[in-house]
Amino acid sequence: MTTPALPRAYRPVQRHRGLHLAHCRCRDGRHAPPVDERHSAFSVTWVQRGVFDYRSPVGQAVLGPGWLMLGNEGEGYTCSHEHSLGDGDDCLVLGLSGEAMEGVLDALGDAAGRRVFGRAALPPVPRVAALMQALLADGDEGFALEEAALAVVGQVRRTLLARGEAPASRPSPRQVDLALAAAREIERRAAEPLSLDAIAAVVGVSAFHLMRLFRSSLGVTPHQYLIRMRLLHAVRLLGDTARPVTDIAYETGWQDLSNFIRSFQREMGCSPRAFRRGDRGMLGEDVADAAVVGVTAPGRPGPAPAPSA
Repeated sequence: MTTPALPRAYRPVQRHRGLHLAHCRCRDGRHAPPVDERHSAFSVTWVQRGVFDYRSPVGQAVLGPGWLMLGNEGEGYTCSHEHSLGDGDDCLVLGLSGEAMEGVLDALGDAAGRRVFGRAALPPVPRVAALMQALLADGDEGFALEEAALAVVGQVRRTLLARGEAPASRPSPRQVDLALAAAREIERRAAEPLSLDAIAAVVGVSAFHLMRLFRSSLGVTPHQYLIRMRLLHAVRLLGDTARPVTDIAYETGWQDLSNFIRSFQREMGCSPRAFRRGDRGMLGEDVADAAVVGVTAPGRPGPAPAPSA
């Protein structure tokens, strides 16, 4: 007799003291019952594929490809699939124990308290996606996991602080559904020369109305969402293929190569070519600043002090 496959399976990828990286595959479909769970650690989860609903004490969101699900240690949460596309989802989970998070926040000079993440989720942040993808590609070598954890938490915290920890107002269910329909259309057609009017026509509202309800529902403008979708696609192609940067720019929807390079540099902290070479610039200043003061993850020795003159 064959044992039925569990709806959710975790596969460990990397683990060091207080830090872990795992791949999660969920097979639940739209009619699966909601699942109540509890965060055993702080976590930043990058959605690689699929759509699902997430509710926590700090809010709720419908997560799609590229989104970040945020979890505070000890808090309960619920995942459900009423907006699912029906084919499950894949996620990469970066977890930090309370001690590890304390060390990261200390290195960042950030007094966040016990509730580190004041929102349930964030729309796609290409730099975080690239850091997660790099961890998968590089394997369990050296101190990559510690560096990535510091950079990821730093980027997420800056994004939260820039937007305000909590949403200003809660949109209506209809507004959320319209925004999600527009987001799915942008994801599907991101490589095309899209117009806002075309997206608005698909969901049956005016372009100006779409801009307002999209931002209130998803936290970013339609333009920002389109640019991030194109950058996420470019990051995948740069990491997985040897195609020329120019070809990748045009294939992912950019009409001008210089605009692509400028946008990539601004979002990622390095050029597309430098990213392909494994440039550590996308780690940002957090890692460099921490290295100066010798901050590392718990259980790992910091650099030896320089000899005195």
